[in-house]
Amino acid sequence: MKAKAGLLSLPEELLTYILSFLPWRDILRCTSSCNALRHIYTSESSSELQYAVELGSQRLLPVSNNHIPVAERLKLLRENASAWFKFDLHSFETISIPEKFHRFTATYITNGHACFWNPRIDSVTIFPVLPKPSQETIERDFSPGSLCAVSNISDIDVFMDPAQNLLAIAYAISGDNYPYDEESYIELLTLDGDGVHPQAAGRTLFMSDLWLPEGRENFVRWCSKLEGFEKYIAFLRFAPLFDVTGSSVYSKWCLHIWDWQHSTSSNSMLSGSTTLDLDFGRSIDFCFLGNDRLLIISDNLELYLIEDMSRSPQLLARFLLPASVFNLKCCTPTSDIACSSHPEIQAQQVTWVSDPKYRVLSLVSHPSGLDFVISTTIFFDDFSDSEGMSPIIPWIYWGPSNVRIFLHDFPCRLGVSGNRALNPFPAAGATHSDDEYRLHMMDFSPSAVRRHQQGLGRLVDEPSTVYNRESGEYLTTFLPYVEVVSDRTFEFGEFVEIWLDQDKIYLFKEHLDIDPNDTDELEVIEM
Repeated sequence: MKAKAGLLSLPEELLTYILSFLPWRDILRCTSSCNALRHIYTSESSSELQYAVELGSQRLLPVSNNHIPVAERLKLLRENASAWFKFDLHSFETISIPEKFHRFTATYITNGHACFWNPRIDSVTIFPVLPKPSQETIERDFSPGSLCAVSNISDIDVFMDPAQNLLAIAYAISGDNYPYDEESYIELLTLDGDGVHPQAAGRTLFMSDLWLPEGRENFVRWCSKLEGFEKYIAFLRFAPLFDVTGSSVYSKWCLHIWDWQHSTSSNSMLSGSTTLDLDFGRSIDFCFLGNDRLLIISDNLELYLIEDMSRSPQLLARFLLPASVFNLKCCTPTSDIACSSHPEIQAQQVTWVSDPKYRVLSLVSHPSGLDFVISTTIFFDDFSDSEGMSPIIPWIYWGPSNVRIFLHDFPCRLGVSGNRALNPFPAAGATHSDDEYRLHMMDFSPSAVRRHQQGLGRLVDEPSTVYNRESGEYLTTFLPYVEVVSDRTFEFGEFVEIWLDQDKIYLFKEHLDIDPNDTDELEVIEM
């Protein structure tokens, strides 16, 4: 009688091939329970398996880059992860910001480029930040008044995406009966030229009529938001509603979403009304969660499916927030999207990007002085209901285990990218706002826990409780993370923005002194 061939009798190459079909956690389980499989996994010939595990544990997705050997990609990936646990904030370079963008300017970092828009002078500039020699870049400076070819318009908002070579400009045209006859449009251009974007369905995106308030220039910085994610562009617009006394109490809002590569019109639209907060700007916000989901942030969090542009987004679930938390603003994560329509940039893309299902996002409530770091995993659960109803999920069932709340004392948004968040906290012993602060790097990925076991970082897995100064209540959360604290200290308000991407930290320092020799600066720390 012939003996049956067992799994371990197969050649190592075939065993490696079979294991490669498993999720990364299952690869670890299999290779941890069998010495023979463990030997195969740790051998130099199994770089593919180790690369799959490293990607999965860091919550990353691979990008096709066949010209780089797997062993080299694995080495780069491990070095990149370890660098964040040894970040040295004493080694940095400083870039001066052009004077015309010192005040009243929207500033952000995306795909290794710094983007500035000053709506008061209708000017935009974009330039690469300390690019590598092999990196292809885009550099452009629009002089005041040259941003849009259409005449007699008011620019409302601008969105720049260097990875797709895309410049989107939202503008409005008014007639004699302003604001009731005002019409809004979005222009789609290339960042490195003046032509229509080659992948756009047309030069202009059209939207439905929306009443806009008189004196819109007083609201331009907070009553609109233009945002994009891969093939989608979304535009959020506000219009204050006035009572009989002329006081503005509520705000009408409208969110329009386009698949800009396939159509210039869309029926994918949401609208409603909300309480208007003149002290803290817009009282509703949104962010993309991957290429098929959108999160509306208001009194609660509403999750929508946005696959079909011929209909309104489909409500999947409503996540209730603590009753005392309001006016949340989303700190959009620094983009590391792999998608690129720019051929030169496309050839230089990185070998991995963060998985939208396993990122973290930051929601800040300025009135409450709280910062919510939320794992996006909860928004990709199965929300199907036998009766076709969208579930309402109380905070106690989803919040504490998927969120970590921090006090938001420093006048700066929290930097977020992938699974990492960077935030300034008072240094040990500091008790007042004018004391020293240190930057805390927090990694919420499973690989961070593994590196903690190797002596890197401090594991924070115990519950933490914060005080809500608006309501007087205490909120407890326990999303685990690994933390590293910088030894460099900063003064209160020393910088006003933080960004981080795959290999850099950016600190935007704004000088409000009258001294003409003082210039705004962008401090760049390479990891």
